[in-house]
Amino acid sequence: MKLIVFACLLAVALARPQTDERFRSSQTVTSENINEGNGVFRYGFETDAGIAVNAEGTPGIEGQSNIAGSYRFDLGNGQIMEVTYVADENGYRPQTRLTSA
Repeated sequence: MKLIVFACLLAVALARPQTDERFRSSQTVTSENINEGNGVFRYGFETDAGIAVNAEGTPGIEGQSNIAGSYRFDLGNGQIMEVTYVADENGYRPQTRLTSA
């Protein structure tokens, strides 16, 4: 399940037009990855271009990992898109929010 969510996040990042040089040359400024191997995990990273990803997982009642997380990125028009989500036995439930940069 966490691999699917990570693949979706990666697809979103790769599908976004990369016309802004700051995204091509951005560097990771923070990174965290903890995996206890029992369905409990936490990961996150942030770049100097303002991209941030965070997620936490716990064991679910049906053997899956329940994941709660968020990601955000600059849209390049003065706005920042932030997505928070929960993915569990009830499916993927995102909420989006636009803020000013």
